[in-house]
Amino acid sequence: MIKFFRKIRQRLLAENKFSKYLLYAIGEIILVMIGILLAFQVNNWQDRKIRSNKQLSYLKDIKANLMDDIKAIDGVIDFNENKTILTDSMFHALESYSNPEIYMPIIIKYMFTLTAYDVFEPNRIAFDNMVGAENVNLITNTNLRYRLSQYYKKEFTSTTQDNVKQRARQFGDYVATASFNKQTIKSLVNYNSSLKDVSNVTLHKDPKVYAYLFAMLMSTKSQTETLKKSRFEIQQLIQLINQQIQ
Repeated sequence: MIKFFRKIRQRLLAENKFSKYLLYAIGEIILVMIGILLAFQVNNWQDRKIRSNKQLSYLKDIKANLMDDIKAIDGVIDFNENKTILTDSMFHALESYSNPEIYMPIIIKYMFTLTAYDVFEPNRIAFDNMVGAENVNLITNTNLRYRLSQYYKKEFTSTTQDNVKQRARQFGDYVATASFNKQTIKSLVNYNSSLKDVSNVTLHKDPKVYAYLFAMLMSTKSQTETLKKSRFEIQQLIQLINQQIQ
């Protein structure tokens, strides 16, 4: 092709057709410029396609992580609902029975769940990978990008959830100390201890037991409400991602 154009130029010059040569040269320059512009457009199209594919990949991975978050939150909420039922049952046992020989087996039965806790932490693998690769700007929807950044900035394991841990430990430490007796140790580890007799346990008259139990109940309910709000926020994020993917 280059030889073809060169021959045309040489023939025009040899025939002293300068005006035609000039027009031809201008035309050739225009063709070259058009070729460059087309190549530039193709490169831009390819670059946009690559960026779009990367955005799609990141958003699909983030969506999968958010779906995992919903499952995790549902798990914590289910645990809290069961714990709330057992807490109410313990209140009832302490209020209904003044005989520790009756309510202590109930407390022992519930103790493991009452002193346990569950917390939610988001699965942020996909988002952190995107941030680490400095590809956050690949998300073209600025509202979605902002809301994802705000979601992953939250300290989910602090404040309300941290309070759940503290209250459960506080309750467990106090009740274990106040309630352990000879019969309980014998039933748990088959050991004859020198602890007080079960008849001397007075949990049903101890204000601290009720206070710790109530505080634990309130912190559990507060955590549940907080996680329900986070669940709704995650659902909105997933909707935005679906719109962006489509």
